[in-house]
Amino acid sequence: MPAAGDELRILVFRAGAAARLGHNHVLRAAGLRVDWPAEGPVLRFRLDALEIDPPALRGSLGPAFASAVDDAARAGTRANLLKALDAAAHPEVVVRTLQQLGEGGRRAVEAEVTLHGVTRRQWFVAAVDGGRAHGEVVVRQSEFGIQPFTVLGGLLAVQDAVVVQFELAQP
Repeated sequence: MPAAGDELRILVFRAGAAARLGHNHVLRAAGLRVDWPAEGPVLRFRLDALEIDPPALRGSLGPAFASAVDDAARAGTRANLLKALDAAAHPEVVVRTLQQLGEGGRRAVEAEVTLHGVTRRQWFVAAVDGGRAHGEVVVRQSEFGIQPFTVLGGLLAVQDAVVVQFELAQP
């Protein structure tokens, strides 16, 4: 179960010739579930429970996320996201720690990520302090068989690479 303060955020960046007309997105994994087997944490969340562009979170991320996103835009983003991720067929994302290398405050972590019905291994660095860990990793949507969102022949799109940030506390 998640401890107080567990959070997973996904930063999605605009692209395309008309990128300036769009905005970057931040998604938060609501209902994040965290288990702590010996190898390290296992995270699970449902795609249909993602919070899309929460205003307070956008405001905390600086100028790249400073634009206001109204309810209609959030609803449109949700619909496009769930369709692109085929969330009806693949509703859950699972991140399972396979191994941790190193000791002390910095660890190289190998995890298995299951998204869109595809499982891939991913290495990243986590900062560990007592029972708390945080870090970030770049994930390419295309490596999971996902076509990044695009409209009007790519005039407005999102980048293939997204940044996943996490903060975890062992209970």
